[in-house]
Amino acid sequence: MQVVLSFFEFSAGQCSLQDRFLIYLRRGKAVWNGGGLMAIAILSEDVVARIAAGEAVERPASVVKELIENSIDAGASAVHADIAAGGRKLIRISDNGIGIPAAEIELAFKRHATSKLRAAKDLQGLSTLGFRGEALASIAAVSQATVITRHCREDTGVSLKLNGAEVQHHKAIGAPAGTVVAIENLFFNTPARLKFLKSDATEKGHIQRIVTRYAMAYPKIRFVLKQDGREQFRSSGRGELADVAAKVFGLARFKQMLEVSSEETARRGCPKVTVFGYVSQPSLWRKDRSRIILFINGRAIQDHALNHAITQAYEGLLKSGGYPLAVLLIAMPPDYVDVNVHPTKAEVRFRDANQVFAAVQRAVRRALLDYGGKAPAVDKWASPGSARHYRSDDRPSPAYRPFEDDDRRADADLDYIPEAAGRPSKPRTLPLLRVVGQIGAAYIVAEGPAGLYLVDQNAAHERVLYDQISADMRNGTLQTVSPTDSLTLVLSPEDTALLTEIGAELAQLGFEIEVFGPNAFVFRALPKCVTSRPLAATFPQMLARLRQSKRKLDDAVIALAWAAAVRNGQILETEAMQAIMRRLERCPSPYQSPTGQTTMIHMTREHLAKEFERGE
Repeated sequence: MQVVLSFFEFSAGQCSLQDRFLIYLRRGKAVWNGGGLMAIAILSEDVVARIAAGEAVERPASVVKELIENSIDAGASAVHADIAAGGRKLIRISDNGIGIPAAEIELAFKRHATSKLRAAKDLQGLSTLGFRGEALASIAAVSQATVITRHCREDTGVSLKLNGAEVQHHKAIGAPAGTVVAIENLFFNTPARLKFLKSDATEKGHIQRIVTRYAMAYPKIRFVLKQDGREQFRSSGRGELADVAAKVFGLARFKQMLEVSSEETARRGCPKVTVFGYVSQPSLWRKDRSRIILFINGRAIQDHALNHAITQAYEGLLKSGGYPLAVLLIAMPPDYVDVNVHPTKAEVRFRDANQVFAAVQRAVRRALLDYGGKAPAVDKWASPGSARHYRSDDRPSPAYRPFEDDDRRADADLDYIPEAAGRPSKPRTLPLLRVVGQIGAAYIVAEGPAGLYLVDQNAAHERVLYDQISADMRNGTLQTVSPTDSLTLVLSPEDTALLTEIGAELAQLGFEIEVFGPNAFVFRALPKCVTSRPLAATFPQMLARLRQSKRKLDDAVIALAWAAAVRNGQILETEAMQAIMRRLERCPSPYQSPTGQTTMIHMTREHLAKEFERGE
């Protein structure tokens, strides 16, 4: 006889500690049989479908991925994605593929129904992206789905509508060849999953990454992405990876990328492995691996070992803690790759992982060596402290000045404090320092009463700009500049999504930005501090910094200061170095930049005397 334990019985301790714990896990509601164990029962199809959906459909981007893969497998040459409210309200994927036969349309939404394989042995040589037969069923179980399709060999199409996997209507209609799948109200019947979705902007970003990655993997297919009625991305479908990569990474970044093209012939026990794509020059890097994009036989994958192979190819060339940008298309015989590892199909196993690792590493290293061979090694592989480490078009003129106001007059105002003036508005936190020179176009050498100071020009300027911008915002004196000529930037889809998310914070910093076209923006006003550097370099750098932060106003100020600060490798005039030092002397925290970098090293007279073994 089954007994339902009430909350009173549970609280009163009328069962064992183990039983109470199990009941607690079930929120105080458990059905037990007479032997004290839960009765075994077969789950209903509805519950099974929702459990399966939890594995294959993590978020709206998962739906987009599965539907795009179906379109690619159907031989489409054009794929359109229309998204509303970050995928919560609507995900519509349209293609011009072969379509689904009318007699099979309902079967397509059954679990384990697929046209990709028939027997277990077929798993060893899959050439399609989909094969599990779970995606459509899982998606339909947690949404209201509508599909309109016509097979290329049939005269009429069919429309099928489902509500939580239950068929609502099925009728013949006129339609062009191809398939349109509309997913509405995703997770409407699983509120727990809906509650844990991120903001619309975050979900949009995930969707953009899915679409742009498949656009790079299949450059012969024309992809179009619209979000909330606005076009975010469009590829030409001309078959050139370079065209798509330039749009995904942004033209400015793509110009700093190197082509990778390598083919290792098959030998006994080892298959032919082809590696093609682009990797960044050593001067272009990020602080995370998010822009290392890999494909195996057209399938987007995540593989820590191959990520390591790429970064290891840069050994000795990248700044410590930096990671390159890369998009690599790896091709090899399907029977050497096991794609049946995880429901999301993002993980794979190789029959010979060491061979693939070595092939990728050699291909990337060869591209880097070829790049280095185009000029004397000192020009390309100089250390980060060298001026030659930076591209000539990023280098400032010899008269570079990090401040637009009269530096000498400002120096005089800070140096001379009359006896009757009282405490200055910015108390001195460092002694008066005299600039001696610059080392390696990266460090300012200064001396003071207490010894020698070696100052990181980038970190010091970053600290100065952060304090200056913060003070101006508090006082309502933030200065902006309206360019005489219109400044237009074309951003990557990822940067466009982030710009939409942080528009309010950027406006408070003095940016006045208008939409000019798909991923294109006109800058009507800018903070004065960024006008000394090219906006095409500064603004994407700022967005890259914000992508790794909490994206609050103070994070935006830090990102602006970081992007606008002078770089290591920039040759500064003495006046410019002195201007940085004068302002640094008045910063409340002069020893550390807002991003946590050390700004200076102090060597006292006593320490110098000890190093030179003087008995003073």
